[in-house]
Amino acid sequence: MMSSSLSEKNPEDKSKKLFRFKSFRSRIIAFILLLIVPIQFALFITIRNANITTARANIDEALQVTAEVFFNAIEQRRDSLLSKVRALSSDYAFKPAANTNEHKTVLSTLLSYQHRAGADVMLLLTIEGDIIADTKHPELTASKFYLPELIEQAKNSDYGEADLIGFIDKQPYLLVAVPLFSPEASHWIVTGFIITDEFAKNLQRTTKSDVSLLFKTKPIASTDTYWQQLASTLPITARKNSERMLSMQPLIFDRNFDLVLADKNYISVALVIRENNRGYFIALLQRSLGQALAPYQELHFIVASVFVIALILLISGGTFIARKITNPVTILAEGAGKIEQGQYDLHIKVDQKDELGLLAQRFNAMAKGLAERAKVRSLLGKVVSPAIAEQLINKGVELGGEDRQATILFCDIRNFTRLCEAHTAKQVITLLNKLLTRLSGVIDQHHGVIDKYIGDAVMALFGVPIIDEKQAENAVYAALAMQHELNIINQELAERHLPEIGLGIGVNSASIVAGNMGSETRLNYTVIGDGVNLSSRLEGLTKYYGVEVLVSQATKGLCPEIFFQEIDTVRVKGKMQGLTVFQPLGEKKSISSEELKRTSLFNQMLDLYKKQQWHSALIILEQLTVEFPKVLYYQVYKQRIIGYQGKDFDPDWDPIFTHIQK
Repeated sequence: MMSSSLSEKNPEDKSKKLFRFKSFRSRIIAFILLLIVPIQFALFITIRNANITTARANIDEALQVTAEVFFNAIEQRRDSLLSKVRALSSDYAFKPAANTNEHKTVLSTLLSYQHRAGADVMLLLTIEGDIIADTKHPELTASKFYLPELIEQAKNSDYGEADLIGFIDKQPYLLVAVPLFSPEASHWIVTGFIITDEFAKNLQRTTKSDVSLLFKTKPIASTDTYWQQLASTLPITARKNSERMLSMQPLIFDRNFDLVLADKNYISVALVIRENNRGYFIALLQRSLGQALAPYQELHFIVASVFVIALILLISGGTFIARKITNPVTILAEGAGKIEQGQYDLHIKVDQKDELGLLAQRFNAMAKGLAERAKVRSLLGKVVSPAIAEQLINKGVELGGEDRQATILFCDIRNFTRLCEAHTAKQVITLLNKLLTRLSGVIDQHHGVIDKYIGDAVMALFGVPIIDEKQAENAVYAALAMQHELNIINQELAERHLPEIGLGIGVNSASIVAGNMGSETRLNYTVIGDGVNLSSRLEGLTKYYGVEVLVSQATKGLCPEIFFQEIDTVRVKGKMQGLTVFQPLGEKKSISSEELKRTSLFNQMLDLYKKQQWHSALIILEQLTVEFPKVLYYQVYKQRIIGYQGKDFDPDWDPIFTHIQK
């Protein structure tokens, strides 16, 4: 079922591909050709058909006239023959010789008269129809005439004369019979001409048509009729096909029909000349349709030449018009491609005064406007984050803000003052720019937006102005990547014999207000809210606990794939509620067993610490500080517990540590 449905769709797909153009120029040329060519072709066919119709009508009319001329020509030949025989029957010199009935005398006389009359055969018969002498058969005498029907017709005619077309020795003859009076009718004089191609050609000169004389037998019982070619003016190849082609189609006399002979069409008419008991003597008058159309061939050639010339002019003109349209469009398309790639500094030149020229002017104006806008975007992107610059450009610069969920990252470079002691102010600025560029690049890679630089500190936003469903994870991953980048920076500083620097990063997720803030003449896109301040407080606590990154519980809850170490529950300055802070250690799947063991021990210590089990907590801390002496918050808890050891257990004790400094 599926294959059949696909096969049904294939023709439609092929037709669509067939009429799919790769260029607008091809479409214009195809449209012009499809519009004009059918009209010209239809005009050519109409003219050709009209010429064929006219030629056929002329042939039909000519053949009808030719039929009358043909019969007149046959009558004239018969009358000419009769007049010669009548003259012989009235010749007083012939009568004594005929009345002798002596074979040799009569034969000699007939041969003499036959030569003078230009006949092909001459006979003298008795009144009963017996042959006295026959120039065709000199030895024949005292025999019955082999064409008795001629004598019968003569006997039954008013004037005792008759004519027919008959076969003598299987050859067709036009024969006439006239009585010889001496003074009563005593003999029959029979004279005839053989029917040959020359006979047909003489008729052709009179009728101006091809003439074929044929004999068609009458059917006997179920026996088929056949045709016999007697004489013809047709070419040999056409003559050979005529008998077969005539036998293959029904024939209606005195009505025109088409007959294809040797791949040529002849318009024909069949006329019955004579009829006997064996069949019909038929004259086939024909005119070649090709020859009749010959005078129109020049007209067809002229029309076809005009058609070809017009087609060439159409293609040339269509190509010229299409080029005048598509060349500017191609130039504009190339310019649009360059603008798409950020190449705004271009000028399109179209030497036309029409709509395309106007379009080129507007295109150049647009490119100029885009170039100016790109400059503004570039300059603005260097002052603020590109994302913020994009929003300012697209949404406009207006005062106001909106409530958004965001993650704020504060980063401060540690020990930067010491790094700058041996450098000039200009060198310090250059060094700071390089550091901030690399740290900002890490933030950009994790979909963060630089809000501002505060000296050697950076404030970055995640989730604003661009909405980010993974803003918290991206912020924490950015903080971890900044630590990795810091290690590379410190290696480079060590190679230059410069002191190392450190980072303090605070990350918090909260609902804040984001927007353009300031005055109507000077705006700054930023975020405000308690969550922003908390991020700054967390960054400050990193120095106290000796860690590079601290995140709030809100941020940790949004990062299920990251492994965190709980550090402390604190109350930052300006806050009454406690806040649990965490240190991100990396992806859960990449945490080592040693790291898991260490965090597990510290979590046990925190649990004992919150239960005021100072001694047990201190034992774990002693173990951790021995193994990891550089971890500062181990020392912090150790000193804190030592301070608490002398105090009795207090059920109302608050484990939240209050920081009095920012």
